[in-house]
Amino acid sequence: MIKVALALLVATATATSAADISCLKCHEKENALYAPSAHAQAGLTCLDCHGGDPKATDVTAHATDNFKRPDNKKAIAELCASCHGDVRRMNPYGLPTDQLDRYKTSKHGEQLFAQNDQKVAVCIDCHGVHDILKVKSPQAHVYPTNIPQTCGRCHGDVKLMQEYKLPTDIITQYKSSYHAYMVLEKGDLSAPTCVTCHGSHGATPPGTAQVGQVCGKCHVRQRELFEKSPHAEAAAAGLFNECVSCHGNHGIQKASVELFAKTCVQCHAKDPKQLQLRDDIAGLIHRAQNGCSNAVTVVHDATVRGLATDDEQLLLQEAKTQVTQLEAMQHLLAVDQLQPVVQRSDEIVKLTLADVADLERIERWKRHALTPIWVFLALMAIMFWAKRRQLEQGRKP
Repeated sequence: MIKVALALLVATATATSAADISCLKCHEKENALYAPSAHAQAGLTCLDCHGGDPKATDVTAHATDNFKRPDNKKAIAELCASCHGDVRRMNPYGLPTDQLDRYKTSKHGEQLFAQNDQKVAVCIDCHGVHDILKVKSPQAHVYPTNIPQTCGRCHGDVKLMQEYKLPTDIITQYKSSYHAYMVLEKGDLSAPTCVTCHGSHGATPPGTAQVGQVCGKCHVRQRELFEKSPHAEAAAAGLFNECVSCHGNHGIQKASVELFAKTCVQCHAKDPKQLQLRDDIAGLIHRAQNGCSNAVTVVHDATVRGLATDDEQLLLQEAKTQVTQLEAMQHLLAVDQLQPVVQRSDEIVKLTLADVADLERIERWKRHALTPIWVFLALMAIMFWAKRRQLEQGRKP
């Protein structure tokens, strides 16, 4: 039985090797790309995607009924789906099998399958052709840090986008955003990229009515608070475009006092009451942020000087939590609800600074308390030296 199994393995390996060698005679470049790919790691060969005659040693390898060389993007999508839509094949890898159906609901898919538009993105435009890598590979075209570049190949192409009357500065805008800062500079792979908001295979731009829902998938608390604010009524009436009206669209900016100064005047430039509300809210947030930042500096300096500040650092974590809450609560546009949070932050900062002052006072007391001891030791040393000198002189003839 073992001999039979070994014989089958050898036969399989020989067939695979023969197929590879046959294709390699003409396709060395493709093989170099394919060798490290996810498909190669899964044990697939050229024949699995393209078919052909593995025994042929020249172009006659293509002259078979099962040879597949897709000549249009619809055929490419369907070829990929012949495996990726097969539940039995995908189950071992834990991969979904509805990606082609999802793709057909996207703008890309609608253009391709309904309009036969051969310029839209299909599987190979995003994932690669022979060089398809696992999504978790940092070199993969669809790895989070590479997504802007991958999408930008089309959406940054001026000539191509002009045909669809789409902007070409979307990727540039995104790279100026706080989301891009978290992904590209801080390495936070959970931060949003193009596909987080627009979808991947079912890529559809969110309409005005869905923007808040899309943002709310990550910013749940902010969404809940916004729905209780006066802005929610304006948004429901179509007068306000929810999140993007203040934060921007692709160039999304983090909530800040500076953002208040720039965005509120877009709608309320001639409304002193609303601008005063803005200033009151911004002032409260600024006060809490500055107080917390100052306390952080004081505690850090005390720690560097050798003081035991573990308790104070824990207090500061609570203060930082209060400040973080303010960043979400500002969406309420209600000063009376922000004030208690700011007050609690002020109390924690005050307590922290008082604790550090106590630590420094104790440290000074310790230094002063040690002074008499050092003086006593110094006097004893002098007396010992004098006595020794006296004894040495007494021994001289």
